[in-house]
Amino acid sequence: MNKKELVAKVADHCDTTQAAAGDMVNGMLDIITGELKSGNEVNLPGFGKFIAKHRPSREMRNPQTGQKMMSKAKTSAQFKPSVGLKDL
Repeated sequence: MNKKELVAKVADHCDTTQAAAGDMVNGMLDIITGELKSGNEVNLPGFGKFIAKHRPSREMRNPQTGQKMMSKAKTSAQFKPSVGLKDL
C-alpha cells in the first residue's frame, strides 16, 4: 500500500473526501516528524512507538586505503511495534 491508497482508505473509512483525508494523513506525518526532530517519542497504544535514536560518531576505516576517519553523529527514526501488532 502506498500513500495514495492509504488516503483513499482513510477517506472511505471516515466517510470524508480524499482531500480532507490527505490533509489528515499529511498532518499526522508532519507532527510525528516534528516530534522526532525534537528528540521526543510518539507512542500509539495498540500500534507501536516511534523513537528518535541518537547514534554517536565513531571511528571507522576506509576499506580501500585503510585510512582511519570519524563518522558523523546522527539521529535516525526507529519504530517498535506493540505486542498486539507483533502477534498479527
